[in-house]
Amino acid sequence: MSPRIGLTQKMIVDAAAEIADQEGVNGVSLAALSKKMNVRPPSLYNHINGLQAIRAELAVRGLTKLFDQMADSVTERKGDSAMLSLAHAYVDFAIENPGYYEAALLKVHDKRTEIVSDQIVCLVTKLLIENGYASEKTAIHATRGLRSLLHGFTVLIAKEAFEREEDILESLSFSIRTFLSGLLINNKNIM
Repeated sequence: MSPRIGLTQKMIVDAAAEIADQEGVNGVSLAALSKKMNVRPPSLYNHINGLQAIRAELAVRGLTKLFDQMADSVTERKGDSAMLSLAHAYVDFAIENPGYYEAALLKVHDKRTEIVSDQIVCLVTKLLIENGYASEKTAIHATRGLRSLLHGFTVLIAKEAFEREEDILESLSFSIRTFLSGLLINNKNIM
């Protein structure tokens, strides 16, 4: 069977991202995609190798977009400014792109996701080391701590769990500064 004229893998993944934004990654199914795109499910197989391939593409795109946003946010910045900018870029990305963010957290067996994940880790560890927040020995631990803090904020914001009037982004900045202060103290004690 020949591919439907005008239908592309990019269009399918774009549609999957829209579904994931609205319903979560688990809402992405071949039936949901075919309905959204007004095609029969078998038509999708001319462009993709099933649901796992779609999830892998979503994960690659999500990680790539997250990396790009984080990397752009720290250009020409150092110290707390760089780390705060990176943190806000992470949270902004996750809130603005919930489908891609959720997909970026999926464990898919695709070399491309490993490559982009490593780029993200390298970006963060490099910033932490260059700005004195961590040593080579502690950088991965600090990166994991930062990621956990950012993911926690992201989930709580998405669930609208912060109900008080204080500005949420100020709370995020406060938490990042506190975390970084702790890293500085810890890094000095280790060295």
